[in-house]
Amino acid sequence: WEGGLEDTMEDSLKQQTEWNRAVIFDEAGTILAKTAEVSAGDISAMTSAFNDRDTTYGNGLNVNGTNYEVHRFYEDQGLIYGRTHSVDPQNGEGICLARVKRGTTGANNFALITYRFPILSAKAVPDLQAWTKEWITNQ
Repeated sequence: WEGGLEDTMEDSLKQQTEWNRAVIFDEAGTILAKTAEVSAGDISAMTSAFNDRDTTYGNGLNVNGTNYEVHRFYEDQGLIYGRTHSVDPQNGEGICLARVKRGTTGANNFALITYRFPILSAKAVPDLQAWTKEWITNQ
């Protein structure tokens, strides 16, 4: 894909300045585009996050040693999101994991973002849904 879709996808990710971390990957855990490093183990765990609601709520999502509590799990919409535990919401960090079918193949792709205050899930989640529709669903 040298010079192809993934380069364009990564450029588009970098333009999303309200997301402090973004990683797009497939079911095998292969990174398709990214703006930050996320460990292979964390990526692998996220490919199965939608498999068991109770486990995902219980364990949360982990990114490079930081645990995010899961507050919402919408399997039918392919969305899981939450925040780091923080007494002051302004110090916390939000997370959203989206599962989206790639238009050309029907294979699941995943988009992971994290975001900091003042960006909240009410803004970040719809923005991610719009981005994945353009760059994954319609591709």
